[in-house]
Amino acid sequence: ALASGAEETVRASITVGPDGRVVACNVTQSSGNNALDNATCNIIRRGAKFTPARDSNGQPTTDTVASPTIRWQIPDE
Repeated sequence: ALASGAEETVRASITVGPDGRVVACNVTQSSGNNALDNATCNIIRRGAKFTPARDSNGQPTTDTVASPTIRWQIPDE
């Protein structure tokens, strides 16, 4: 993506397990570049940690949340 000069935005739907870890990531707004889309979900899966949702009994449960818009940009040198 860097070699091709790709600079785009990506959004994803993130499924968070009862332990606060990401169990699934699905791109909902593609950048049009598979490398950027895949990198977005790979980074989210590896690094994101959430406070889990709670059910009506106060127990941690699985939930799905929307990611913020991720902007991929090549830095100025």
